[in-house]
Amino acid sequence: MSIELPKGKRLAFCVTFDLDAWSIFLRMRAVGLLREGNYGPINFSRGEFGIVTGIPRIVKLLDKYGIKATFFTPGVIADTYPEMVRDLHTRGHEIAHHGYFHECPASLTENEEVESFEKGIRAIVNATGERPVGYRVPFEIPRANELSPRTVQLLIKLGFKYISQHMGPYDFRVSKVRDGDVYHTDRPPEFGKEVNLLNIPVNELEEDDLAYFLGESTFYPKLDAASKVFEIWKMDFDYAYENEPGGFFALVLHPECTGRAYRMVLLEEFIQYVLRKPEVWPCRMVDLANCWKD
Repeated sequence: MSIELPKGKRLAFCVTFDLDAWSIFLRMRAVGLLREGNYGPINFSRGEFGIVTGIPRIVKLLDKYGIKATFFTPGVIADTYPEMVRDLHTRGHEIAHHGYFHECPASLTENEEVESFEKGIRAIVNATGERPVGYRVPFEIPRANELSPRTVQLLIKLGFKYISQHMGPYDFRVSKVRDGDVYHTDRPPEFGKEVNLLNIPVNELEEDDLAYFLGESTFYPKLDAASKVFEIWKMDFDYAYENEPGGFFALVLHPECTGRAYRMVLLEEFIQYVLRKPEVWPCRMVDLANCWKD
């Protein structure tokens, strides 16, 4: 059981975006992590920047290099900006699920989790006419991005093909999700069974908000050298290309973060570097999932 890339291709290259905009900050306020006075039109606009300015810059860059990306989109963003989401879909980009209001499943009751998935699906279908088949767990401090005990079976029931998460024993390999693990603090864990859902893992080192913001204020940008981030991405990509044939390399980006000018320059330089490799296959995550062979 493994991924079979198209003939002549050595490594898949997935550019993915979490289209959070302002949803993550309003969710943090909803669960009591931000006081009312800490979030108003000034900070709202930091998320709105990703929609109004970041997305047009990103689309222009992706079009320039013929890259189709995957946009993990909270349902509330699809409901608020349906024309934008529809345009991304029409251009051939994948619209995947990212909760309804950027909710972490581990923080929800069973009914709330079902509602989050169903509302998110409806929002994406209303905007694009197509059901999402990919899912990424929204990050929600302090619960981080964790599944509930129900999430995997719910994803399968709703027809999802894959989850893309900081999860699983691989970094550049697709595998089947193992469900039903039981963890103990006084004896070895009990491992569950593989199920009919793929895991396309992502790495914190290839995530823009962690690269640029880690250790800084939630709202105020960390001014890190683009060359430093580029070098980390380059070394990881080079390792995957040389040592993980048949695997993939993925970026996890956010329009409100990467859409800033110098970060767009970095992204273009990195795309140019990757595409110089003759056996790289740029693809959406759904395309990678469709290469799975049992």
